[in-house]
Amino acid sequence: MPKFLTYSDKHYAIRPGLGQITIKGMLARSAGLYPYKTALQMRRGEEFYKVTYRELKERADQLSAGLARRGLGPGDRVAILGENCPEWIESYMAVVGMGAVGVPLDSQLKTQEIRHILTDSESKALIVSGNYAETAAEAAGGLPMLKHVFPMNNLSKLYEPSEPRTLKRQVQLEDLAVIIYTSGTTGSSKGVMLTHGNIMSDVDASYQTFRFDHHDSFISVLPLHHTFEATCGMLIALYAGCTITYARSLKPKEIIADIRDAQCTIMVGVPLLFEKIYLGILRGVREKDWLTRMAFAASGGVVKSIKTVTGRRAGGKLFKSLREKAGMSSLRLMVSGGAALNIEVARGFEILGFDLVQGYGLTETSPVLTTNFVKDPDHGSVGAAVPGVELKIIDADANGVGEIAARGPNLMQGYYKNPAATQAVMKDGWFLTGDLGYIDARGCLFITGRAKNVIVSAAGKNIYPEEVEAQLLKSPYIAEALVMGEMNAQTSREEVHAMIYPASEAFDDYAVKHKIKVDEALVEKIIKDEVRRECSNLADYKRVKHFSVREEEFPKT
Repeated sequence: MPKFLTYSDKHYAIRPGLGQITIKGMLARSAGLYPYKTALQMRRGEEFYKVTYRELKERADQLSAGLARRGLGPGDRVAILGENCPEWIESYMAVVGMGAVGVPLDSQLKTQEIRHILTDSESKALIVSGNYAETAAEAAGGLPMLKHVFPMNNLSKLYEPSEPRTLKRQVQLEDLAVIIYTSGTTGSSKGVMLTHGNIMSDVDASYQTFRFDHHDSFISVLPLHHTFEATCGMLIALYAGCTITYARSLKPKEIIADIRDAQCTIMVGVPLLFEKIYLGILRGVREKDWLTRMAFAASGGVVKSIKTVTGRRAGGKLFKSLREKAGMSSLRLMVSGGAALNIEVARGFEILGFDLVQGYGLTETSPVLTTNFVKDPDHGSVGAAVPGVELKIIDADANGVGEIAARGPNLMQGYYKNPAATQAVMKDGWFLTGDLGYIDARGCLFITGRAKNVIVSAAGKNIYPEEVEAQLLKSPYIAEALVMGEMNAQTSREEVHAMIYPASEAFDDYAVKHKIKVDEALVEKIIKDEVRRECSNLADYKRVKHFSVREEEFPKT
């Protein structure tokens, strides 16, 4: 058998799927099977506000009828802007359930970016929460296509009796469900068109890959406009009759409190979130007495030894008490996506007895293409293709590395009103991801870089941004890093530039330790020293020549 594959349709399904069905049909089925089970819940005040499956279906149907009564119909675009909450899901289900097309908006976008998406998508209506009403009003002002702006916080005023006559036709799998914009800027915005069939084929494939059912409870942290969260944190959960708890904030301590109080069993997140939680656990251990720290280190060593000798994972038993004290004892599965997961973080969670796996995909693929194995994950890989997906490596080099291409029922229909951009990434039914990687003999995919972002030095050396980013992220003062090529105007040579988002918690600790106030100048100095120190471990031509500091996290799609 060859060491590297250039094509693979290998997958490792653990059970059959439930069959493809529209998003509306899926909700109807779950509501029929689990009518009185809590579908959605969120802490409001001291108690959890809960919505059962039956209530969610009835409200979505009534809202669909209300939107139809106000002149909206199949194919019309309806934008949705708001924070994670049950009303967001109700809006989404109502829109796609009536055959209209949802346009989820990133709540972090600026006014002009939202206005551009509303214009480009030709949205006829906007459903917006009170927290973003002012921004929405400014963005929507004077747009001729936009006929309605509905408040998300008072959807019941739009309800109409859900009668079949309010819907001209039943929604089909080939009907467009959403248009998701990968960027808000006019120059590079691409509206990814996904049908019910695209999305639900991915939902069903993921269901075949992981073991979960209606007894499970998801904690939802990522924003719902994020394709990863919409598919893996919302639709997959509803598909199986699970309960979804919406975290009250993005603070690790409050997320963990919500996990503990709701007894959540599954968590979907991005690497940065898992890194923060893991570092928080380690920080808590460091604050304990020396005996506790020694016991922690010794237990970790025992777990590693047992894994090396027997292949068994002993962390579940040895660190049971730690997981209980951390408020995370109910969690049995964590799934990471959206970016590369730090291998040391993945191994660290494994030592502590958690199952943490990563997958790979893009908005254009609904998004899941691959997932790792739960019981014996290869943390350096993003796993094998999910059922129905084929992978291909284009123009592989001697090491098997080439551009990753994918084919399957989850591929987008194209970019909205942008045939040139669509043709650039779709070749003979294959989607070109723009990422570099290789496939091993098991069919497992390894990501090595980005084909479109390779930096070429003056000496013709290829520099892969991911390698430099991984090195920078070893610094406790750097939370996120994006490395790119930037042309030097004087030399006309491409140089390595890094955009850096500082780790606020590390700077808070620095301020307390040194009893000083951290200002922009100090942040700049510390980051400069950290960049120089971390890059000293890289070849000269790979080192960051200049950097800039961001005040906000990078957007996640």
